[in-house]
Amino acid sequence: MDKESTKNQPETFKSKKWLKKLKNESWEAELLVSAIAIFGTFQLFKVIDWSTNRFIDILPPGQYMIGYFIVFFGLIAVSVLVSMFVIHFFLRAYWIGLVGLNSVFPDYSIEDSPYSKIYTEKLVGILPKLKDSIQKVDELCSVIFSAAFALLLMYLYIAIVASIYLFLFNLLSDYVPYYYLLIPVAISLIIYLLQMIISIVANLKAFKENDALQLWYFKIVKYSSILMLGPLYKSILQITMIFGSNFKKKKAIIYLIIVFLFSGIFVALYQMKNTNIPYLIRQDLNFDTTKTYAGYYRTENEQLNFLLTPEITSDVIQVNHLKLFIPIFSHEEKLRKKHCGTYIEDENKSKNEQRKEARLFYLNCYQKYNHVFLNDKKVIIKFLKYSHPKTKQFGIIGYINLSNTVIGENTLKIKKDYGDDNSTEWTIPFQYFPKQ
Repeated sequence: MDKESTKNQPETFKSKKWLKKLKNESWEAELLVSAIAIFGTFQLFKVIDWSTNRFIDILPPGQYMIGYFIVFFGLIAVSVLVSMFVIHFFLRAYWIGLVGLNSVFPDYSIEDSPYSKIYTEKLVGILPKLKDSIQKVDELCSVIFSAAFALLLMYLYIAIVASIYLFLFNLLSDYVPYYYLLIPVAISLIIYLLQMIISIVANLKAFKENDALQLWYFKIVKYSSILMLGPLYKSILQITMIFGSNFKKKKAIIYLIIVFLFSGIFVALYQMKNTNIPYLIRQDLNFDTTKTYAGYYRTENEQLNFLLTPEITSDVIQVNHLKLFIPIFSHEEKLRKKHCGTYIEDENKSKNEQRKEARLFYLNCYQKYNHVFLNDKKVIIKFLKYSHPKTKQFGIIGYINLSNTVIGENTLKIKKDYGDDNSTEWTIPFQYFPKQ
């Protein structure tokens, strides 16, 4: 075909030709991106772990359940992405093998088979055509990235909006009645329930030709998508609509996405044990007194990057003093104000003097609501503020004299008492065997 005839071709023909060429050559980029995506999505588990620790630190315990839903669904989203990219990588590698095989052997051969003609024909009869397999595997590989993209966008937007809402809720809760702050949640729930109900009704066979109902269905889906997905709603709706409108023609693709979801759930449940997510759904924040935890002891919690509990040096103490670190979580600020009040500046004193007094005021406050008991006897400790060298958590540190402590098994109980029957308690067992 000469240049002149090519120039006169319709634009649609050129576009189709370009798209076909891109499709035929895109597998190389897909394979490379898939390998990079597998590595990248595995790193996202660290982001989930970090987010979980931040929620534990910042959110009041009464809001832990909200934080749990955000990070748990985030863990499922990341796990589904990992499953998608891993399966995509192997499917695309399998596709390359099929293409290479097809270039050498275009189809099955009855005449050249070392097996009998009857056996070969029967077996070939139940196997798919090589070209059909190549096409189906290629189709499956091609849609995985779009599904992963839609999933990531949906979760990312919802998680960011939910986190911002939580931040604003806690920031404004001291100034605005909480039931006003819950209005956005109530509106979102009403719209979501309305969409779910009308979606079920509108897709019943008896109402698919009902113009008024279908128009309302369209409007509710449109505006609820704008509300829940923000500026990303058109991109996400475009992908989901392509899948939904082609469901009958490409059911295998939909089933593959279901496989991704279930495999993602299994990966998420496995990965959850490596995070502090279970801590967010504890109904009772007091730890089991019949069980000891590695997080209690500095010699055994070297793999931890966030402390949920106080920490002592080791489970076996051989010196006559015990070093104790108690983390002070950010969410304690409001509870601390209720328990100790706020520091009142004295205008007659210099800024430097006021700064020293404020520091001492807050340190004394920590002393008031952090109680320590050695073998059920209260111990008075002079605490100092301290930043943990490994986890970088703020807290208080103190030392307990063990000279008069019995040799053998002992227990250290730490209780954070915020008042109004609001407290958190840990019991740390340790063995005391002083060097002779």
